[in-house]
Amino acid sequence: MSLQKDKVEWELPHFKEAHQMQGTEDFWSVKFYPYTQPGVDPVFAVAGGKRILVCRPPGKESPKMEVIQLIVDEDADAVHYACAWSKDLETGAPLLCVTGGNGKIKIINALDGKLLRTLAGHGGEVNDLAVSPINPHILASASEDSTVRIWSLDPAHKDRPCAAILEGDGHKETVLSLSFHSSGRYLLSGGIDHMINLWVLPEFPDINTGTNKPTRIYYPHFSTSEIHADIVDCVAWYGDLIFSKAAREHCIVLWSINSFSPTDPPPSPSSAPTTHDPNRDTRSAFSPPSSTSFYTRHLQFSIPDSEIIFMRFSIFEGSKTSNPILAFCNGVSKVFFWDLARFEEYFDVIDYFPGGTTNPRIERTSDSGALDLRLPSASNPRNHPFLLPFQRRNRGGAVARIAREASPTESSSSHHTGSDNATDKNSDVGKGQIDWAKSRSLWEKKYEMGEPLMEVEAHQMETVKGLGFMGRQVAWSSDGQWCVVVGSAGVIGILQRWEKEKSKQGAA
Repeated sequence: MSLQKDKVEWELPHFKEAHQMQGTEDFWSVKFYPYTQPGVDPVFAVAGGKRILVCRPPGKESPKMEVIQLIVDEDADAVHYACAWSKDLETGAPLLCVTGGNGKIKIINALDGKLLRTLAGHGGEVNDLAVSPINPHILASASEDSTVRIWSLDPAHKDRPCAAILEGDGHKETVLSLSFHSSGRYLLSGGIDHMINLWVLPEFPDINTGTNKPTRIYYPHFSTSEIHADIVDCVAWYGDLIFSKAAREHCIVLWSINSFSPTDPPPSPSSAPTTHDPNRDTRSAFSPPSSTSFYTRHLQFSIPDSEIIFMRFSIFEGSKTSNPILAFCNGVSKVFFWDLARFEEYFDVIDYFPGGTTNPRIERTSDSGALDLRLPSASNPRNHPFLLPFQRRNRGGAVARIAREASPTESSSSHHTGSDNATDKNSDVGKGQIDWAKSRSLWEKKYEMGEPLMEVEAHQMETVKGLGFMGRQVAWSSDGQWCVVVGSAGVIGILQRWEKEKSKQGAA
């Protein structure tokens, strides 16, 4: 693998541009259209207040973000908190689902901005929408009325679109966040009651879809209030693992449900745990009743300045050519990124660096005098632009070169030079030398997986320049090139990967 290809693989997004839409209230939600091939005309929707925007990132046609559709909701009580994409299976027309404070869910033709239908039934505001990954006609909504509803957008069910109601022993207060498993049969919900529930869904449309008696599900198959001790405002599947966060906890948690296996047939409704044990805050149909462990915490990701409720992260799940990435925008315009492939890569190679169990061979190049780290061939050697050794300042203040040219795709915050703390001053490592102990200490803060309660620092932090705002949601294009954040005061921030590579391709 060439060095340049390796740098592209590990590259994280960089700030591209920011816009503040004049006369616009806070933006609460952003989603990319998911039904085109990766890299083909990425389009995203933004919702907040009475406005819904359909936008395109900078490209060949326009050097700046382009607003291709502006929809203003004329309802006096319209305040939109969530949006989601669907499509007409007959015509292929893109459909935009929006909702918010008045409890109505509106289905809009994104091509002409016309309202097609309105879904009503919730007894309070609706905070989140999610579309099934296996059927664009199945829409889930989370409400202040403590329920989740499943809707059918199939025209055949337009007279009675509510297919199911998830209620009963699920949530006791407002539901804030939803996420479908890739199978379409499991739905996560999180809410103000600190609860995270997993609901097993029938295969829709079921026998009740389109009738006046929607399917009612009273018990989730997994329920816990132990992961978080505050309001749960964002949940998301990552494969068969789960990411979640709560207000005022300053971290995102990665965890899993023990014995959960989507390759097994979905458990029957009668297997849902219905007996509440006051000594337990977790119930699971996936583990034996005698079990004392129903879930496993894996990692925590540090998100400072994130105490405000309703700030939502996003995951790019990766592709054959791009790593999976977690992104979050905090309350002071900073966007944090974690490359989830780096954790395993770090685990595989860390012992081959000085101080590990396997000693590498270190050589000095003839041209620049820089150190070149050679990993043993048995370790499947590759370049590591994200493992930049800490090197002390030379006399005169010049910063010594590290083993190779620092990756141009990494944020400057990833480059380690001198330090002023007392431990560094007392070190016996001379100026101009690589301090491997310090290097390993810095890497551990970002890549170590051994302690599930340790908060892992961001692999890269970018600031949305020029506009102070509070991030509300993040979205990824389907190919992972574009990351868009939206938030308070009508701000839209755009970040991009592989800009130089795309420019080269365009020139060619």
